[in-house]
Amino acid sequence: MKKTILMADAGYEAAAADLAADYPDLTVLCTDDSADALALASGDIVGIIAGAAAVDETLLNALPNLSAVLKLGRSYSNIDVAAVRARDLDFACVPRKGPNCVAELALTLILALSKDLVVSNESVALGAYRYRGLKPEITAERKIAFHWMHNTRVHEVVGKTLGIIGMGEIGCELARRASVMGMRNLYYKRSPLSAELESVFDATYADLDELLAESDYVCVATPHTPETEGMIGAEQIALMKESAYIVNIARGGIIDEDAMIEALSDNRIAGAGLDVFTYEPLPAESPLCALDNVILCPHIGGGSGTNRNIELGAALAEMSRILAG
Repeated sequence: MKKTILMADAGYEAAAADLAADYPDLTVLCTDDSADALALASGDIVGIIAGAAAVDETLLNALPNLSAVLKLGRSYSNIDVAAVRARDLDFACVPRKGPNCVAELALTLILALSKDLVVSNESVALGAYRYRGLKPEITAERKIAFHWMHNTRVHEVVGKTLGIIGMGEIGCELARRASVMGMRNLYYKRSPLSAELESVFDATYADLDELLAESDYVCVATPHTPETEGMIGAEQIALMKESAYIVNIARGGIIDEDAMIEALSDNRIAGAGLDVFTYEPLPAESPLCALDNVILCPHIGGGSGTNRNIELGAALAEMSRILAG
């Protein structure tokens, strides 16, 4: 018999139709503007998938034969965990491709900045050893030209503090990766995570000023809204350490670009890794293009791309495995 699954977030109707042939044993009910999850709730539903939609005790009580709750994404702050566990339901998360891609780029920029990678590459490619009175010699196990450029910005990220502004799916994925690298995670968002989720993502809440003052890397990962427009301006950048770096993989307008350029030019912060800008593509005449302590990317954070078919397909594959035991 077919098993009925409820997709609690609106906007997945087309994806569910496209994927129907791949999951012939599942019937996927999708919410829309005319019917939310509670309106579609019935005793036929055995599984529910939720991205941002709330799964609370009221909804769970309207699903008497529910077996499994699946969070699309890892940060399950929208799920009433106590109610799910009280029902002894199967509870799992499936990562989303989009946030994973962006988190990978954020960590790539952090690691590249820690190795002064752009300057390091140019030094080798342009033969900068000639200006240091060096000449190429054959190497051996104990005979190498170690650190011949003497890059003063090269360091290790282990033990460094990463401050994440915006702890949504991207921020949580980044925190997981940074923790593996031995970094300490601070985060700032309007509503702090639960103690359970802070433990899951190895992250500690801090207010914005504290985060900026303590972090060795500040990563902007919050949506661009009227409230976040220009939220990182000259006053906020002035709180950062001179040895700190800023990474922006969110949207350009969240940072006052002129204030950041001034701080970078005056070495009041150590550097930046930027995938997004106020104007895109970044104008060729931007002062950012002439700075050697900045790594620039052409808005590649989304990686190879994603869509709702990919995300729902991953969720349905996982739900099938859960329902199969």
